[in-house]
Amino acid sequence: MIVTKTKRTLTKKTASKATKTSSKSKTLAAASGVKTKKTKELKETTCKNVCIDYPQNNETVYCGHYCFRLGSRKPCTSMQVSINGGEWQNCRQANGYWWFDWWNFNTGSFYLEAKAYVEGKEEKTAKRKFKVTL
Repeated sequence: MIVTKTKRTLTKKTASKATKTSSKSKTLAAASGVKTKKTKELKETTCKNVCIDYPQNNETVYCGHYCFRLGSRKPCTSMQVSINGGEWQNCRQANGYWWFDWWNFNTGSFYLEAKAYVEGKEEKTAKRKFKVTL
């Protein structure tokens, strides 16, 4: 009898711990589900038809010349970039991508935006942050 009571007590404790663990797992799953949705939304807004391939987000550039690579999922008539909110500069097209050669820059933090004209409409990317260390 004593053994049976001990087993029952242990079973109740184990069940209680399992319930607590299950609740924590559900909470964590729900939290990660929210993060996944936010990540999906960010991807969709930053790369519908126009994408910045390079530099990657928060990448560090270490040389005195850099060539931005941009892409478009649909044919576009032109592509332009803006660095730190400056004027829009035309890109060149080659090998299925759009390119912009960047020269004479200093060390620091920067952001890049791109815009293209896809099917007669202007589409922009989100800002892409990157760093330069010379």
